[in-house]
Order: sequence, then C-alpha cells, then structure tokens
Amino acid sequence: MSNNKILFKHLFNSRGDDWRRLRSILSPTFTSGKMRKMYPMVRECLNDLLDQLDVCAVNGNDINLKDMMGNYTMDVIARCAFATKTNAHKDPNNPFVTNAKKIFSFPFFRILLIILLPKTVRKVFGINTIDDNVNQFFFDITKQVIQQRKSSKDSHKTYNDFIKLLVDAEYQKEELMDEKDISESYHVNEEMDSKPLTRNLLSIDSSNKRLSDYEIQAQGWVFFVAGYETTATTLSFCSYQLALNPHIQDRLYEEVEGVVDSDGEIKYDELVKLPLLDAILSETLRLYPPLVRLTRKSKSDYMLGDTGIQLYGGQDIKIPVYAIHHSEEFYPNADKFDPDRFMPHNRHNINPYIYLPFGAGPRHCIGMRFALMEAKLAVPLKFKTITRICAAEKVVVGIEKR
Repeated sequence: MSNNKILFKHLFNSRGDDWRRLRSILSPTFTSGKMRKMYPMVRECLNDLLDQLDVCAVNGNDINLKDMMGNYTMDVIARCAFATKTNAHKDPNNPFVTNAKKIFSFPFFRILLIILLPKTVRKVFGINTIDDNVNQFFFDITKQVIQQRKSSKDSHKTYNDFIKLLVDAEYQKEELMDEKDISESYHVNEEMDSKPLTRNLLSIDSSNKRLSDYEIQAQGWVFFVAGYETTATTLSFCSYQLALNPHIQDRLYEEVEGVVDSDGEIKYDELVKLPLLDAILSETLRLYPPLVRLTRKSKSDYMLGDTGIQLYGGQDIKIPVYAIHHSEEFYPNADKFDPDRFMPHNRHNINPYIYLPFGAGPRHCIGMRFALMEAKLAVPLKFKTITRICAAEKVVVGIEKR
C-alpha cells in the first residue's frame, strides 16, 4: 500500500477505536433504506447493459462476460459513489474508465512481488499495488463532489449518492439494521447471534461523527477498489454457470417473471427476497469467492476453545476461504454448482462461519448489501445465455433474446 496520507484513512486500514468510529459512521450508509434510494441509479446503469446485450443478441455476437459486466459495475460505482456518468460500454476512453482499468492491469511480476514480499520490504522499495497518479485521479474527483455537495443548499433533496451520505454522516440516525434488513433473505452473513456483539462494538460514545474530507476521499476510493472487480467477476461466473445449467436458468426466469410488474420493472423489496435468485448468487460466491483468503489480526492472546491452538496478540490470522468453500466436509459434491444448498429449506444447514464470501462477524464486508443488490439486478434474465468458450483469461458466452 502507498504511503499516501489519504489511503491510511480508509476502513480496511483502520484498527481499534479508529475502526469502531469509522464503522459506526459508515454502517447507516448501507442499510436497506439507503439501498432503496440508490436503486434507481443502479437501474439506470442496467439499461446501458441491456442495450449492449440487445445489440449482441440481434447481431449474434458472442460476449466477453468479464468485459461486459466490468463495464456495468464501473458505471454503477461511478454513478453511485462518484456522481459520474460514464457509460463504459460506449465510451472506453472516458478518463474515469481508463484510470479505473489501470488499477487492475499491473504486470504479473508485480503481482508476484506483492504476494511474496512482506509489507515492510514492499514499503522500502516502493512496490505499490496501484500507481499514485491513478489514486490521485479518484481523490480529485471525490474532492470535487464533496465541494459540490457542501455548497448546494438543496443537496439533501437532490442527491442520494454515496459521497452525499458521507458528507451528511453526522446527521444520520443510528440504524445499524432495521426490520426490513432482517427480512431480506441474504442474512446468512449477518448471523443473528453476532448482532449484540456488533451493536456493542459500534455503540461508541463519540461526539466526532463528522468525516473529514480526507476520510471521505479514502472511503470513496476503497468503495471502488473493493466493489468494481469483485462484483464483475461474480456476475461473469454466475452467467457462465447459468449457461452450463439451462434448467436452473429456466427456473430463475420463471421466478423473476412472477414478480415483474406491468411496466417490466421489479421493485427493490421484491428483488432482494427472491429465493432462487439469492441461492444462485450465494452458490456462485461459494464456488468463486471474491477473496480466496481473509486476513485478520488477533487483538490479544486467545485460546481457540479446546483445540489447544493459542493465538497471540498482534498475530496475523489467515482464513482459507476458498478451501473452506470447497470442503467436502461442509459441502457434499463441493465442486458442483448446486444453488439448492442455499434455498430456504436447506439454508439453515449452513453455518455462517463456513460461508465467507463477505467475511463474518463485526468486520464482515460493509458493502455486502449494495453488492448483492447490484448483482441481483444485473443477472440478464431477458436473455438466454448459451455457453460457447471458456478460456483462462476470459469467459465468453453466446446469448439469445427470449
């Protein structure tokens, strides 16, 4: 990670009381109530994706799912986090698009050094994951949006984007989870037994509920880095699995058609509760977790139950997510794509701590609800996906319109 003074202020880099303060301020930004307000903006971005799929279907073109879904998630984050309209499908030379792609296009040897070398060594030799000029581009955009939001008297009526919510963070009501959050079907990652712990950790008595401009810039940056590539990859693998399993795709089509209104739209509250759609994405995230491992740090010495394993304060802990998700002990026929594992009649059999695409406990991914809403809306149900090619660098499918 760069020595940039802004990057040290984002949630992933925070520890202890700093983390508790940031998390308690940011959590209300990702409740289902806030997602409903952002939903129309995501829906606008979906229209651009559907237009591109229409063109491909009419012309009989195969599509590179990773590129197509990456353009969609880039449009969503640009719109919802940076108040920027990009249409990455048609304007690949947009400065936002070109800088965004630089984040994930560094050479293999640099990736290898980042994986193999300790953080202290990387710091000495200036081996960073992302070029500082690219970082600065996103900081500058966020700074401009912050200034616009603060200078507009009616911005609280006009905007519902991420930056506006952070600018107004000190005025937000405490709403870690409301009743509609509980009713949404994907709370396997929000295990109910950890709710009191989470509330206790985040119930801080702090008069400093205002985020500095640097803190807002840092959260905007990590929102993009954490959300762009991961959601695009999930949607690519999900579409590919539907192409391989047309019987599941047909079941999903019937489920979604049952809640689409007369205008061809689907409401947020209907979307998030569709059991098969949720199960399909959950199974995709099990087979292809966005992070193959999680890293945590032990705050103090701790004995792991009766295992005889002792953790020491300050010790890094590696959690092998991919291995857990593919364990036959937890998931029979673990390499098989089987969404029924996550259907309501089976989901109670899954321990939340063996399903970790978003982590678990108080430090689970704060953007989980947004990522799932964005992904669920984008599964291209107007089209049938037909598998053609699966290469190492890309996932390519053919599509036809229903």
